[in-house]
Amino acid sequence: MITELYLQRTARECLASGRLPRMHSQCIWGGYGRGDVCSLCGEPIRSTEVEFEVPESAEDGLHAPHRHPAPAAAGALKFHITCHAVWQLECADDETATTPENTD
Repeated sequence: MITELYLQRTARECLASGRLPRMHSQCIWGGYGRGDVCSLCGEPIRSTEVEFEVPESAEDGLHAPHRHPAPAAAGALKFHITCHAVWQLECADDETATTPENTD
């Protein structure tokens, strides 16, 4: 079983290396896992677990001109619930994390 301490350390390493972006999630899709690999821990997200899918940029998550949520992009980040929470907490601890601007 993966511990929270391990996830925190992994999140910091991923942020430092650029493997995960420093951003606050503005758009999240959720559903049951389909076996895709979690962007943080690297473990599969099973069909019995909830998967969070986050577009890699604000533009990926919104259709122009109406700005409605788009279907999940192929390059979206995918997380277990706990992994997403840890990633977001590590981004919140980092003053350089970005928040996509609302362009409405």
